[in-house]
Amino acid sequence: MIEINLARELLNSARSVGKSSQGYGWVGVVLCLGIAAASWSWTQSKQQALEVLLQEKDVQTQSFVKLQATLNRLEQYQKHKQLLRRAVQERHVQELGKEQPMVLLQGVKRSIDGLGIWLDHVQMADQAVEIRGQSFSHQEIEKYIDSLENHQVIRSLPVVEILDQVDSEGEKVFSFVIRFVLESQVKA
Repeated sequence: MIEINLARELLNSARSVGKSSQGYGWVGVVLCLGIAAASWSWTQSKQQALEVLLQEKDVQTQSFVKLQATLNRLEQYQKHKQLLRRAVQERHVQELGKEQPMVLLQGVKRSIDGLGIWLDHVQMADQAVEIRGQSFSHQEIEKYIDSLENHQVIRSLPVVEILDQVDSEGEKVFSFVIRFVLESQVKA
């Protein structure tokens, strides 16, 4: 009979199982350390990416604030521009209102040159004009009306009244009244 001491082999196999368990433990520890290092590295890279994004956000916020300020200034400029445009238009209307009587008087003066008539009264109220004068000849009054139309002082159909009178020297004098409405612009 052969006797085999199995206890020694069991002892050896228990030692080898313990060594291999320790090896697996070390592998687990190393693996956990690797995962922790990779996790730390990944977290650091994400943290840096977050910091870059936060810096970019700050830059974009500052840019937005500058754009908002520029937009506000532009809106103020637009308001001022509209106010100035209205003021210029009102000024133009005022100037046109001042120019019309002067242009009318210049046209009346040019139309009378070389004619045997004299004017007693020229009145302009809004757009209505009344011219009063006298002449020794009915034809001179007609020439004066034609001249007013040629100088484009009269653009609409005038109302003309002519009265015959005898002056203190016994001569016939024609008094006349011409009424008309000015157009929107009178050309000199």
